[in-house]
Amino acid sequence: MYFIYNILLFIISLLSSPLFLIAMAKKKYRKGLPQKLGFIPPNLLLKLSGSRPIWIHAVSVGEVMATIPLIQEIKKREPSQKIVLSTVTFTGNYTATIKAREVDAVIYFPFDYPFIVKRVIKKIAPKLFITLETEIWPNLLRWLRNNYIPSVIISGRISNRSYHKYRWGRFFFSKVLDNIDLFCMQTEVDTQRIIDIGAKADRVITVGNLKFDQQVSILASEEKADLYRMFNIKEGQRIFIAGSTHKGEEEIVLAVFKNLKKSYKDLILMLAPRHPERFDEVSNLLAHHRLPSIKKTEIKVGKEGNHRDVILLDTIGELSNLYSIGTIIFVGGSLVATGGHNVLEPVVYKKAVIFGPYMENFSEISRSLRESGGGLQVHNQEEFLSKAKMLLQNESVRDKLGEQAFKIISYNQGAIKKAMEVIEKLT
Repeated sequence: MYFIYNILLFIISLLSSPLFLIAMAKKKYRKGLPQKLGFIPPNLLLKLSGSRPIWIHAVSVGEVMATIPLIQEIKKREPSQKIVLSTVTFTGNYTATIKAREVDAVIYFPFDYPFIVKRVIKKIAPKLFITLETEIWPNLLRWLRNNYIPSVIISGRISNRSYHKYRWGRFFFSKVLDNIDLFCMQTEVDTQRIIDIGAKADRVITVGNLKFDQQVSILASEEKADLYRMFNIKEGQRIFIAGSTHKGEEEIVLAVFKNLKKSYKDLILMLAPRHPERFDEVSNLLAHHRLPSIKKTEIKVGKEGNHRDVILLDTIGELSNLYSIGTIIFVGGSLVATGGHNVLEPVVYKKAVIFGPYMENFSEISRSLRESGGGLQVHNQEEFLSKAKMLLQNESVRDKLGEQAFKIISYNQGAIKKAMEVIEKLT
């Protein structure tokens, strides 16, 4: 079965090679390529020398942020323990570099070819491999097992789509999952699903979602004032934040904003596309709609005359703090079928949050928020406009919904404590 998997992997790589070559024209993809091919820079390996590190894998930004409290807890209990954090995406790597300060090395995750993963495992020599949210890479897991290195899934989840895919290939995936020592799943549904696709029941436990345990410092009034100054916005001004948007969502957001602007002249829109490569595309869209706009990187702090109706956030790593000053907040990836993004980022600031119907990646979180009243799910532009108007019109209702949403976080915390019990057993 592994032979067939590797043949298919090779064929897929061969067929996608033209797209790969096009992608390599972009600097951000070239930057991580050597590491993905198994060549870890000597300076990073030097940082890991002296002890066998714990290797934690987080795909992108959301997973990276979720690992930070876990990493901090590991370091708190064992300060000398080395940790390497791997990511797949450029934005994930950048976020890990600036946010996960306790990590000893940040690397790109290797391609799942046998000769590559063997090389990386030998170089890193981890004593434990932790992966978030059910990232299953057959060759890597197999070679970890062959080298007697335990592996664990933490905050694991199985979406509806993945569940049916894995069940179809249960014969193979049951063998792959046999290489994993423990599965710490988010919900009882996820626990049953991973068992259904081949995990041994005595290796599976339900621990909750690490994203509920993210520690976000509440910004002091001075820090919020700095955010307003940074964007040349008057304190207390109404701000509509659309974060982590995807293609197909900006048109809806702009239509809603234009309608709201008729009644709320001081309203401004802060638009944050999920992927940096789309910054210019969204900028052109704003020009097409003839909306006075400015990129964050073009703002000259304190200078009069550079304010616009729309601020395009063309930077990485600033969005989560900006949610603290938002009046209306929409989290993207949810009006188009991409699975949604982390709606808890604004909720930690006691903000009600609007999101679309496509929340498969955050199904349990979005369900809890809907039930609390602080998560406002919309299915089309009309519903979006209606919810946005409701939030703008009544500050007391807005605050009440934000408080109700925040309670969901405190109620569901505790995953890190349970995860640490597992980690300590395996190390």
